[in-house]
Amino acid sequence: MIRSLLATFALTISLSVPAMAQDKEAECRKIGQIATNIMTERKNGSNERRAERRVLRGIPNMSKNDEVLTVNLVSWIYSLPEEKLTPEVSNALYQTCISQ
Repeated sequence: MIRSLLATFALTISLSVPAMAQDKEAECRKIGQIATNIMTERKNGSNERRAERRVLRGIPNMSKNDEVLTVNLVSWIYSLPEEKLTPEVSNALYQTCISQ
């Protein structure tokens, strides 16, 4: 289920990641961390809007693409069943990003 939903984000991720390999690695790690932060907010009881605001405030050197990606990830992560909120989500996003 998680892998099939990741296809939705592949285009957004590919648009937000620079072409250079070193920059790409850092951006992909950042995307995985954003997902982890969103899941933490959800597990701590934050509603979607609060989670979005808090995660956006914590992104260093935030770009417009980071903002769009975060908003989409919040919606997606909040739609997942509770038992799917595992490190696999962040890892799958990272792997999808790296493969783009």
